[in-house]
Amino acid sequence: MSELNYKPITENGKKSEDQVLFIPESVKKQASISTLFITDLPFKANAAIKAGIPFIGYKGITNQDSDTLKTLEPGLVKLLAQKKIHSVVLMYNADVLDPKFKPGADKDLTAPLNNIYFAVKQFKETLFEIDDTITLWFAHIKHHFFATDSIISLDELAQKSKDSMKSLRQFRKKENAFYDKINLTELSLTRLYNHLKLKDVISFYSYHSDRLKSYEFTFRHVRYCHDGDKLEKLQHTDRKLYLRVGSDYYKRMMTINSHNEYEEVLSRWKVGEINRDYGSDFIKQIPKYDGFVNKPSNNGEYQRTYTVAHHNVTSELYNIYHPIDHDPVAGEWPVIEKFLRHIFSAANLDGEILYEFGLDYIQLSFQNPMQRLPILALVSSERNTGKSTFLDFLKLIFGANMSILDNQRFNPKFTSHFAGKLFVAVDEGHIPVNDKMTKEMIKNMATGKVMWLEAKGSDAKSVDNYTHLIFCTNDERNFMQIDPGENRFAVLKVPSFLKAGKKNDPDMLEKMRKEVPCFLNFLNNRKLHYGTKTSRFWFPDHVYVTESLRTVMHNTRSILEKELEEYMVDSFFNFNETEICYTLTDLTTELNKNSDYKFKNTDVRDKLIEIYNISPGENKRYKHYSTDDNGEIMVTEKKGRYCSFFIKQFLNDEELERFFKKPVEFVANVPKDCN
Repeated sequence: MSELNYKPITENGKKSEDQVLFIPESVKKQASISTLFITDLPFKANAAIKAGIPFIGYKGITNQDSDTLKTLEPGLVKLLAQKKIHSVVLMYNADVLDPKFKPGADKDLTAPLNNIYFAVKQFKETLFEIDDTITLWFAHIKHHFFATDSIISLDELAQKSKDSMKSLRQFRKKENAFYDKINLTELSLTRLYNHLKLKDVISFYSYHSDRLKSYEFTFRHVRYCHDGDKLEKLQHTDRKLYLRVGSDYYKRMMTINSHNEYEEVLSRWKVGEINRDYGSDFIKQIPKYDGFVNKPSNNGEYQRTYTVAHHNVTSELYNIYHPIDHDPVAGEWPVIEKFLRHIFSAANLDGEILYEFGLDYIQLSFQNPMQRLPILALVSSERNTGKSTFLDFLKLIFGANMSILDNQRFNPKFTSHFAGKLFVAVDEGHIPVNDKMTKEMIKNMATGKVMWLEAKGSDAKSVDNYTHLIFCTNDERNFMQIDPGENRFAVLKVPSFLKAGKKNDPDMLEKMRKEVPCFLNFLNNRKLHYGTKTSRFWFPDHVYVTESLRTVMHNTRSILEKELEEYMVDSFFNFNETEICYTLTDLTTELNKNSDYKFKNTDVRDKLIEIYNISPGENKRYKHYSTDDNGEIMVTEKKGRYCSFFIKQFLNDEELERFFKKPVEFVANVPKDCN
């Protein structure tokens, strides 16, 4: 017994993968046809054609997933009308009822039979949309010919008995020694379902008992075995699709992502629905785990489950990290290289192009996914830069271990759709300056050891956190607040392809998909450019400090910081001094007098420590500069715990030379208390 060969042939004998319809010349020449017989391709009804029986080949009638069943081929529709066809017979081989059983295999035996059933169902629905006056038949060579003489096709049957062709010509006769048939126009599809022995396991086993014997077999996802007296239910094979973690039930599901690739996801499932689908006994067979664990690995040592034992307590944990389905192979990757050189074309403050940094970033993510890396922010106000394509490229590599979100889905309250992912990317991201909750979540994702996995209506669970966070945004200056001195962010400006002198290739991502195995092979054999870990984010901090990072830091300063800087610069110019002293009370009073906002002493103190690393010193005398209501300068001697501010803390050398002719004496700004 062999599987049907789905490689059809053309009329001139040449094979064609794309051929759907085969109409022999003898059929084309007939003026009218009362009953048209259809078999699947490749065509194996030559004996019937020689006998003058109108047979055609139509690809897909044995495959429910065939696109040819969704809309009938125009050639077939035209044939039905031209030949004034009254009846259509879908003719199948003798092995149509064969479940393809092999001892020891755990394949569900209903799968090939369901495939036939739903293919016929789809053909019927599509045919009747064209012409509901046609009578549709399902027919196949009687199974006993196949069982006894290994006869499968019509041609093999014709060699055994010439009467088989005569019986086809008399197809409408009630009794037929060679073919089983069902009128699908008069009878419901339930008749076909029962004929395929799909109704229940007892009728299925009874029909196939000569082959199933006492072997274990699977019927509708349940394992059975006949003990000589009756069928025994062993276990559901579907139990592997479900799991219980703690007190919650989940189902493993396959989805198709935006790249048309299969991707496994865990979806919470109600226990009542599981009982409804499988019965209450099924629950006992579902694997149970005590909790989740997040252990990323891409080097072949991946484990789906972990057993942890400590202090006589043993726990079974389910790994939420997904294995990466790539086999690195030697080869070239020119499209990927060109693309990455474009994405990482920015330079740091030392003038170093960050292409090697980009390669290290991806290589570390692949080879050492538990290593923390800086938050990567790709910024550009221009369109057609490739920022979103870069996210799609990483998705090609890391699959289900990456979530690409928009601002709305990047929510610190409900995190189940991205907690535990290796990559979390926010496309068109913008975090308002006053959104402290999201800002704190971002900091924790970059450095925190755990992250809370929380879904709506369920308790939060902690998982190990190895998130690599990426922002892509059109806002080059204010996409989120980054504090001065912050080393978590690598902000890189990406030019448009046009500005970079490159053509936009709409097929770039598809080309890169084909190169991924070669690129991963390159990474596996590449030596890191920054080979030594020198910080918690691996790279030396200065490597990814760019002008774009400094721009964001400057533009996302807090209101207090901006007001403080503006007031101090004005004071240096107004009072023509390069050093000015204020106590906290002095400074807060002056800020509140000259600002639309009202600040507290404690806020001013905290900001001075945070930005300038100074705090009030000992109680001493100092000169206090201020202005009266008319704007006249007032200088008074006061005593208090003051801070000294120097102009070089607020202006760079170029600005100083522009506004001050005389050299500016400067006392280095080092961490200290104010005098």
